[in-house]
Amino acid sequence: MPVRNPAQPSQHGIWHPPGPTMQHLKTLGYFVAVAQNKSIREAAEHLHLTSSALNRHILDLEESLGAPLFERHARGVRLSAAGETYLAYARKALREAEEVHSRIDDLRGLRRGYISLATVAAMAGDRLMEVVAAFQRKYPKICLSVSVMGAEEVVKAVLGHEADLGIAFNPSHAREFYQHARRGFSIHALVHAGHPLAGRQAVSILDLRAHPLAMADHSWGGRQLLDEFLRQNGVRLEPQLVTNSFEVLIDFVRRTEGGVCFQIRPGSAAEPIFHDLVAIPVAELRAYERRMVLGSLKGRVLPVAAALFVEALTRELFDA
Repeated sequence: MPVRNPAQPSQHGIWHPPGPTMQHLKTLGYFVAVAQNKSIREAAEHLHLTSSALNRHILDLEESLGAPLFERHARGVRLSAAGETYLAYARKALREAEEVHSRIDDLRGLRRGYISLATVAAMAGDRLMEVVAAFQRKYPKICLSVSVMGAEEVVKAVLGHEADLGIAFNPSHAREFYQHARRGFSIHALVHAGHPLAGRQAVSILDLRAHPLAMADHSWGGRQLLDEFLRQNGVRLEPQLVTNSFEVLIDFVRRTEGGVCFQIRPGSAAEPIFHDLVAIPVAELRAYERRMVLGSLKGRVLPVAAALFVEALTRELFDA
């Protein structure tokens, strides 16, 4: 009786993914790289392969599946409907393989691993980088990737297997986003240490309207929270600058005389940040405190490296 190739459809027309052999995982990695780069040439450069060799791997994979995974066009490639479906499987298989390898390495005492963290901009500052630096001193063989994005994008990245962990401000009630830790955050005004308001323990919206103001765009959770307050209280703010970059907001404060911007921060006391700025609670917005959440995909057993990083983040950033 002939043995069916596991990569071929069954007699009922249902395809079952082949077992996760090392070669299969390598092929999945090639496929994901092409999908992410939307170009065989660019993916080949990242993988240190020739374009023709990578294209052959993709063609062999498509032949084994009996369906095209990409639509080719002059500027690159685009996932087909089958490719979109296969991408979810490929990412999950690669994550599961990484988890197994991480546990094996942990048993051998190597502590190797790779951690991808998606975070909102409010958390991507000096405090997070202090945790990252301390963690890497302790586990120098663990590589960390940090991506900054909006709160909803953080949740999507975690649920889509694009990030191991996510830090999001007031995330949507996605049942699959498991919360490891949470802490209340509220809006603070950031000013230069020499600003007239820098010595205050709290400021009001009226105080801030008298100074040049920079605000985040509407994709940021903190801006959405501020807009909620403004709508409910019939208050208007006229910013001189709107941006989706926290670095641009900080630069505005440093370069503009009397400049002010907003940032979501924990606690309810004024405090110095960086070496030249002060964060001051906005009195009216204390009642609008929301939660910052550290989460991962519900039901997923995290790799050892990611589990260790969860402990470090919880201890240093979320324990009040």
